[in-house]
Amino acid sequence: MPLLRSAKVPQGIWIALILVLLGLVAMVAMVARREPPGRVLILASTLDDEGRNAGPGMETLLSDCMEVLTGVMVTHASSLPSPGDLQRLPSDTRLLRFTGKRIGQQLAMTLEWNTVAQLRSGKPWIQDLLPPQEPAQAMRHIVQHWPLRLQFRQLDALVPNAASNFWILLESLAIRDDQNAAAHLEITQRFVEAEPRCATGWTVLGDHLYRSLWVDPRQAGVGLNSRTHHAFQKAVELVPGHPRATFLWSMMLTDTGNQRMALQALRGSIRLRPDQPDLYLGIAYASRTSGLLEVARRALSRRGTLLGPLASPSAWFAETTYLYLGDLNAFGQELARAGSLRQDASLLFYKGYFALLQGQDKQALGFMRAGSAPDMAPTHFRDLCRVYRAYLEGRPKDGLVELREMDEIRGKLHIPDGEWTFKEAEAYAILGDADRGVDCATRAFVQGFSCAAWYERSPFLAKVRAHPRWPTLRRNIRERQAVLEGSFPPSAFEP
Repeated sequence: MPLLRSAKVPQGIWIALILVLLGLVAMVAMVARREPPGRVLILASTLDDEGRNAGPGMETLLSDCMEVLTGVMVTHASSLPSPGDLQRLPSDTRLLRFTGKRIGQQLAMTLEWNTVAQLRSGKPWIQDLLPPQEPAQAMRHIVQHWPLRLQFRQLDALVPNAASNFWILLESLAIRDDQNAAAHLEITQRFVEAEPRCATGWTVLGDHLYRSLWVDPRQAGVGLNSRTHHAFQKAVELVPGHPRATFLWSMMLTDTGNQRMALQALRGSIRLRPDQPDLYLGIAYASRTSGLLEVARRALSRRGTLLGPLASPSAWFAETTYLYLGDLNAFGQELARAGSLRQDASLLFYKGYFALLQGQDKQALGFMRAGSAPDMAPTHFRDLCRVYRAYLEGRPKDGLVELREMDEIRGKLHIPDGEWTFKEAEAYAILGDADRGVDCATRAFVQGFSCAAWYERSPFLAKVRAHPRWPTLRRNIRERQAVLEGSFPPSAFEP
């Protein structure tokens, strides 16, 4: 057997290998010391659009542009932070406020920038004055002169070409309630037809269609779910990882039982824009309803770390991740924090629900009575408060009548929301109708809610767990959760 001879490696190959290794070391070092691109706090500002205030719309547009083009974390405040709050904020936080007006189709603006550190030391605001000009030109000026480092050059995909459409976009971006969004659908649809390359327009259309799923699906026409999905998908195709579009899309997908697709979209966006807090809120929502509670917990922790002193409860929903984890103290704290910001029917329901979990029936009744007042919204939570109120007042038959009527109405909506249907299953169970309870629990599973821990631990679902159909349902829930756990481990969403 001949001896093996050592082969002489050419010097050029060694040099190439060394360069590759040095490149890898540099890349690893760069990733290891990756610093977030910063944070901006936009203060509530006004922009006169022929007598209407387009300020909220401009705030959203600027926020989108900053998040997409620079990766900064953008938050909003109704007014300048107090001296005490300024001491709590990171010193490098940039603040922005503006004034402006519409002149014909042109935009005139004055932007003012400062930092927390400079405000603490009494330094003046730095002004950027924009004389009247075409809105697209004004937006280019803003981007070229803001004190932020550009990472992407996609401004043309965020603002409309036609000046008249710019003002339509600001009006659409300013809409914050479901009824007005549904009424505005025809206008937003015409906008995307006129500006098909504007991702912001597609995001607005998706938002308005999504809101219509909750209030009046008939007004939005046939194929509402697919139209909503298409609008968000188009926005993300035009601007990959678009934070607001991806977040809203993930919410819609989760509400319609497509958690896998929601988590896939969020994972892709996180890779591009790892410092956007709302993306982690979307991850928590899709994960908790899928039973991926550790993923949800880590996402909420990451969101809290990013926001720091600016952290606040979600305005979209009560954070039930802690409830499903069995951490009642954390759940109670979240409800208390949310209660300092708003008092709507959903929050009052969960406060009553939490009191019931603790055996405090009298306090629970007070919350359910408050939440069932005729002027309370959202209406489906108001109606559920009425069901629980009947139960606590010893009127189970009345509660069942209310619940069946509500269940029938909800069945006609285009957005099933399995987590909500699970709440109906709990209500049927505590009112003594185990058959309807197991029907509702099964429907909740079909609609995407597969958090095995809460199916198995919720004290309100006890009668369903005694039903002959429970073992099959439990097995199906666990199997689906196991599949998703394999596809989306906690590490899948780490930056």
